[in-house]
Amino acid sequence: MTPSIFIDTESKSSAVDAIVLTPRMVQFAWASGSVSSHRLRLRDQVRFYVRHLMMDEELSYGQWANFVLDEQL
Repeated sequence: MTPSIFIDTESKSSAVDAIVLTPRMVQFAWASGSVSSHRLRLRDQVRFYVRHLMMDEELSYGQWANFVLDEQL
């Protein structure tokens, strides 16, 4: 079974309801109701997750999702 991290962003973002991180993959549950899956570098996932855990006030889940869409492998 592949380890995964579920992040509920429904109350923190108007664009993204949830984010699921698995090794080198990220899935977005968009507020529109659609779901998308994207390949991503592990270091980008770790950087995002550390900011999430530290409750970074400047972290925007929607902007990070757009970064993933631009940088996907």
